[in-house]
Amino acid sequence: METALIGALIAAGAAIGAAVVSWFGAFQSRRAADRDHAWRRFVWAIGDRRTKAEYDISITVLRRLEHVAWWSRPDRELATRALRRVMSPPLVQDDDPEEDR
Repeated sequence: METALIGALIAAGAAIGAAVVSWFGAFQSRRAADRDHAWRRFVWAIGDRRTKAEYDISITVLRRLEHVAWWSRPDRELATRALRRVMSPPLVQDDDPEEDR
C-alpha cells in the first residue's frame, strides 16, 4: 500500500512539474511572438513614408511602443528617440556644396 501511495505522489509531482514547464514554454513562445510583432511595427514606423496618413499612423505606433510594459527598457527608449527624430523638422541640406566657393 505504501509503495502505491509513493508511486502516486511521484506521478502527481511529475505531472505538476510537466505542467509548469509546458506553461513556461508557452509563455516564452507567446512573448517572443509579441516581441517580433512589436519590432516589425517599430521598423515600419521609422521607415520611409509616402503619405500623410502613414506618417500619422507611424507617430501613433511609436507613441504606443514607448509604453509597452513587456518591452525592455532600452527598446522603449529607442522608440522614444525614434519618435523625437520622426517629429523633428528635417534638416536643410545644401544641394550644391561648391556653391560656397
